[in-house]
Amino acid sequence: MRQHKTLKVYLLGCVDFDSLLTLQERALQEIHFQQDESAILFVCEHPPIVTVGREGSHYQLSGAYHDLKAKQIEVRWTNRGGGALLHAPGQLAVYPLFPLKQLGIGISEFRDRLQRATRSAAGEQGVDCETCPDDSGILGRCGQFAFLGAAIKSWISYYGLYINVSPDMKLQRLIDANRFDHRVTSLSATLTREASMGSVRESMIRNLAQQFGYPDPHIFTRHPLLHRVKKKVYVDT
Repeated sequence: MRQHKTLKVYLLGCVDFDSLLTLQERALQEIHFQQDESAILFVCEHPPIVTVGREGSHYQLSGAYHDLKAKQIEVRWTNRGGGALLHAPGQLAVYPLFPLKQLGIGISEFRDRLQRATRSAAGEQGVDCETCPDDSGILGRCGQFAFLGAAIKSWISYYGLYINVSPDMKLQRLIDANRFDHRVTSLSATLTREASMGSVRESMIRNLAQQFGYPDPHIFTRHPLLHRVKKKVYVDT
């Protein structure tokens, strides 16, 4: 029987992007130091911000600079995979930090397991879906509602995936969120009813735990490094 195979899941609510980056860096160090199969999963939403991954370009933002500036939405270039994405409340951000070497999982298999977990979670909501041909996310009948944006450091995964559950779609469509002409949509738009963030969150956690072999994840509703000030979340450094 394998020892020390634990998954800590942190349900963080709405967390500003910089704080989440700091938490990821701390978690990467923790997992690297442990050298076992222990893993960490951050699940949250973000205040409005645009991030651009390694495959992103200025072209994806070319029609939105004025609107983004008017709405005071920052643009951040990051080391994750994928292109430009607009994060906002109603979009579920999922950050799995898994020790791939200890789990015996390669990069392609890691991506496939993320996609299978997302497809299973969407199916539980009643959404038939398929993997994007370019491996960038998940498509339903109305378009793309999930986006992969993972990265690997020292064979530990970080960043992850983003699921449009019920965000403001007018805000989402300020930018060209993909480079392959997939229409951007949400689970709520696909279902023509409000999708439950809590239900999608629970389903994603359960399916990810199953896909990566963590039978008994430990759930936490706060993180000791986070504290709330005036309804915003900051991280102690």
